[in-house]
Amino acid sequence: MVEQQIADSNRRVAELLEFASKNAPAGSEQAVALLRSAVAAGNAAFDTTSKVSRQASDWAQANFAAATKAATTAVASATRATKAA
Repeated sequence: MVEQQIADSNRRVAELLEFASKNAPAGSEQAVALLRSAVAAGNAAFDTTSKVSRQASDWAQANFAAATKAATTAVASATRATKAA
């Protein structure tokens, strides 16, 4: 949901930059190019941050699942040992 909204916003910004570059006064090409470069850098930074966050979340979820499994196994073993005694 959020990623779709961000993609839509990026598309609108790209359209705005295209419009601005077509309607900008002569001599402003460098300013428009600089703005496009800044937007591209911001998008790249966001994409990188998003990927890292997703990887961290996946890693944490996998570790939590492993810890849960280990705890369940330990409890089951302790229960069996108690019953056997």
